[in-house]
Amino acid sequence: MQNAQTQKPQAKEVEVKKQAPLPSKIDLEAAEGQGSEFVTARDQKLPILKILYANSPVLDESDGKYIETAKQGDIYSETSGTVWKGKEGIYVVPCLFINTFNEWKDKGESIGRPVQIHTDPSIMSQTSRSDDNKDRLPNGNYVEDTGNHFVYILDKNFQPVEQALIAMKSTQKKKSKTWCSMMESRRVPRKNGQGSFKPPYWSTVYKMTTTKESNSQNSWYGWVIDFEKYLDGNKDLDLLKHTKTFYESAMKSDIFGKIEFNEDNKELKKVNNSSTPF
Repeated sequence: MQNAQTQKPQAKEVEVKKQAPLPSKIDLEAAEGQGSEFVTARDQKLPILKILYANSPVLDESDGKYIETAKQGDIYSETSGTVWKGKEGIYVVPCLFINTFNEWKDKGESIGRPVQIHTDPSIMSQTSRSDDNKDRLPNGNYVEDTGNHFVYILDKNFQPVEQALIAMKSTQKKKSKTWCSMMESRRVPRKNGQGSFKPPYWSTVYKMTTTKESNSQNSWYGWVIDFEKYLDGNKDLDLLKHTKTFYESAMKSDIFGKIEFNEDNKELKKVNNSSTPF
């Protein structure tokens, strides 16, 4: 009987297809926002915009946040690390204002953010003024009446740069009230010539600079806020899209612990105590 020879299977020829050459040009504008489809306000840290003081880490040469060119009175964005000269200032579009009463532990015990954020001003009736001029609750924590201004920072050509939150408290709370009064008093003529209306905050531009202030005991730098101009619904359409979107995002966010706005009676209602941007 003849032995059958085992034949090795012939290797199949693999057809190698040439990859299509990469395009010589990619239209990034057509891919605007790709990758951020599932990013919400909760996933982002809103930059805190503040004035630099003598004890700011940014001014401490031994601190990792040290910036050589920064000086007292300059304006600093915590997230981007950008510094603007206080005298030159910045342009901002105020998009939303929320007043809160932030409860803090003393320095050394603090976790770096408020332990509780209250929206009901009646919390202040539970406090008493301590020897260190703080409004303290029976539990020993102190409460700061804080004006929170959500703003869109612009460059000198009035182009959008970044979003930020300015928290005005203590000596700057009066500045917050003055700014709110300025915004509330703004009126522009209606198109039909019949009277005027209050424009949305996110359609107005203000210039913010800093100046040195003092009392009998201390000195510090504070905000100076001046109205700059109204944005035009036609010429400034792209910028208005940015500022209006930020307003809508801030209204829906829960960075202060899910605050709901009741349009009927103009009240803020706190739903829960979530994380904060501080």
